[in-house]
Amino acid sequence: MMLHIVLLASILTAAQCFQLNMTQFYEMPSLYDFDDYDRCLQEYDGQASTYCFVRAEVQPDESVAAWRAIAEISQYDRHHLDHTQLYFGLCLRECEASLADLDKSELAALEAGLLTGNAKVNVYLDLFSMEAESRQRHQRLTNACLNWRLQRQGFGLMAKSVVEYCNEAGRQVEDDAWNLSFYAILGALLVLACLSSLVDLHLKRGRHDKMLKERDHYKTPPKSTTQQVLLTFSVARNWYRLNQEPCGKIGRELRFLDCFKFFAMFMVIFAHTNWVIYESAISNPQDPERMLHSAAGTLLVSGSLITVTFFVISGLLLTINWLAATRTMQTKRDTWSFGQYSLLFVKFNVFRYIRLTIPYGFVLLMSGVYFDNAGGPMWRHIFEREQLSCRRNWWTNLLYINNFVRTDERCLLQGWYLAADTHSFMLSLVVLMLGHRFAKWSKQLYAGVLAFFVVLPAVLTYVMDYYPIFIPTPQTQKDSFIGDRQFTEFYTSSLMNFGCYFCGVLAALVYDQLSLKQYKLRELKCFQLLWFTLIPVGVLWMFSAHPIFQHYYVAPSAIWGALYAGLQRNIWGFGLAVFIVGMAGKVGWIFRKFSCLPIFRILGRLTYGAFIIHLLVARIVLATVREPLYFGTGMMFAFILFTVTVSYLCSFLLAIFLELPVSSFLKLMR
Repeated sequence: MMLHIVLLASILTAAQCFQLNMTQFYEMPSLYDFDDYDRCLQEYDGQASTYCFVRAEVQPDESVAAWRAIAEISQYDRHHLDHTQLYFGLCLRECEASLADLDKSELAALEAGLLTGNAKVNVYLDLFSMEAESRQRHQRLTNACLNWRLQRQGFGLMAKSVVEYCNEAGRQVEDDAWNLSFYAILGALLVLACLSSLVDLHLKRGRHDKMLKERDHYKTPPKSTTQQVLLTFSVARNWYRLNQEPCGKIGRELRFLDCFKFFAMFMVIFAHTNWVIYESAISNPQDPERMLHSAAGTLLVSGSLITVTFFVISGLLLTINWLAATRTMQTKRDTWSFGQYSLLFVKFNVFRYIRLTIPYGFVLLMSGVYFDNAGGPMWRHIFEREQLSCRRNWWTNLLYINNFVRTDERCLLQGWYLAADTHSFMLSLVVLMLGHRFAKWSKQLYAGVLAFFVVLPAVLTYVMDYYPIFIPTPQTQKDSFIGDRQFTEFYTSSLMNFGCYFCGVLAALVYDQLSLKQYKLRELKCFQLLWFTLIPVGVLWMFSAHPIFQHYYVAPSAIWGALYAGLQRNIWGFGLAVFIVGMAGKVGWIFRKFSCLPIFRILGRLTYGAFIIHLLVARIVLATVREPLYFGTGMMFAFILFTVTVSYLCSFLLAIFLELPVSSFLKLMR
């Protein structure tokens, strides 16, 4: 343990960190300047009032102290926001009153021009294309108004700007075909649940077996296929299905995975809620910027490794299902035909597609529903942008190509994982089939595939000149990862993540062999020592990115950076695979006992629903802000805990009314 502490200390002191000059920081204008949204739209009853959300970009001027501060601080882009990008919420009545006493020459001097060269801003403008007329009508007034404010506040700066959208008093949203489709499907699900529950209640009352407890009726399988279909949407029966104990030896040995999934999901929601907070308005950006220069900042950046957990578990479960399917299909012939492999490949993919896509599609549909502005000046910037993206690009999500198609207009950004997981699923299934067909060479095949996909990220990083680690910079998060090559090509790429997925495949193969040979890992002292050592080593590995992330003064070596890029995620995935195999072999003492607590049975099964819905929840919550938020620990955890709670409650409803009924239908089809 002392060695681990010494190594951690040496890593954390190996980087030179930037010290934020707070005197210089306050020489810059605030990133956000919002007029009172409600007063603007409510004060003049019966008269037209307009409130515009405006994007501005400060123009360079070396003679001005504020610009020199902006240039100095913004150059540290891994940790800092781009302070040339300003956000204004302008009440046009107040702007007109402010500029009323200026003559034409003074007004002309305040006009710096239209902001046109910012590619990220242009993505928003394209999505809000319906605002083109308002944009043109209010451009000159809003640009003069915000520059007048910058001059009045003593910054001496000028900024080009563009109107993203304007809200007018009394604006109402009319239901269209998309909205009506959602309401119709929602109503149909509720009707089906009511009818199925009533049928189930009728069957329960018709039972004459006095020895059967009342609740046991819902746990008893229906007697006929007709009853199975009729009871698919029964609320009570689906609740018991959600809470039922795992069946069989494998289910009992792997029940700890529910705990893994829940805590990994909690960390994902933690990271994504912080991202949406960046996307909203922060009154104290200096505090999160300074925090990123610390070891805590490195931990946040390395937290992206948590996603690897889901890849490993997914690969593990695929392989377990594959092994079960092959054993049930064993024939007298030693080899299978191409048709048998093809049929199994299609069956695996079709069943998986239906199981994942129906609840995913429902959330996609819900994400595109228009309703009246329930928030403030940033409601449309944060929430409606998602609605517009979903209406335009929903098909990329349903085809699972959204991690490389239309990446600047993502609907449900977290859906990149489902796309990468789908590609990894298909490729792994092909590899497993080849290993089954050519069993004599299977070990060499698996070793070669793993080696190739460990080396490939390193080669791509070197050739494509990627940065060695994925850094979700504050400005990148604020721009919702639009135009970020590192996120699209390096982090979300299926090729860059397949090695981790295949570690899960290998973990399942090893677990299967250990189970067949009844090999007891828990009795092997050296393996227990290795297993417990993985915990501090995992923590140390998360801090291994510290010198790269914090070091601004010397660019990392291209070769060593590429090597680290190839190893960072794959070593984490391999270590996690060993960890899972050990825990499946009942190694882990109190850790395993805790992971097998019954509460995680439900939480683990609700993880998929929470995953696809949590960003929608976070956006709705944070899009309601009227003014910049104070980014503090208490506020951050309040938002995170609220998002976790509401996401799992929504996931519960999604599971009861849709996910579990779909699962029941799939069982009937097998």
